[in-house]
Amino acid sequence: MAGKLSVTAYVDVSGPLFDGTAETAAAELTDTIAKRGAEWAREHLAETRMDKSGRATGAFAAALRVVQRNAGFAVPAPMIRGVTWGPWLEGGTKRNKSTKFKGYHLFRDTRQQLEDGVAQEIADKALEEYVPRMGGD
Repeated sequence: MAGKLSVTAYVDVSGPLFDGTAETAAAELTDTIAKRGAEWAREHLAETRMDKSGRATGAFAAALRVVQRNAGFAVPAPMIRGVTWGPWLEGGTKRNKSTKFKGYHLFRDTRQQLEDGVAQEIADKALEEYVPRMGGD
């Protein structure tokens, strides 16, 4: 016996994936990771001992700031009158080439630590906070 069967189904969808809150949370997550990474970098840079000259005053550490940029957040080297010049401390100036002091490479080493796993740890921790907001467990 041949026949025709028609089925009509109604699906009600709701939750963060459907109302846009997951997308908003994902955007906030990326900002949170970037900001926490920059904050970690600022703290790490400020804690680094710089006493090769014996004249460390703490002005460099006190001048470090997290700033928002178009692509996220950054910790620029201080270049303020009265504070040890950030690029010189890093080792990237002409003066470094003409003296024995080749810099501490603070920013390079901090970036390397972020790349070697610290950034992943920061991201994993932030993700744990944001997944429930995006509809996950």
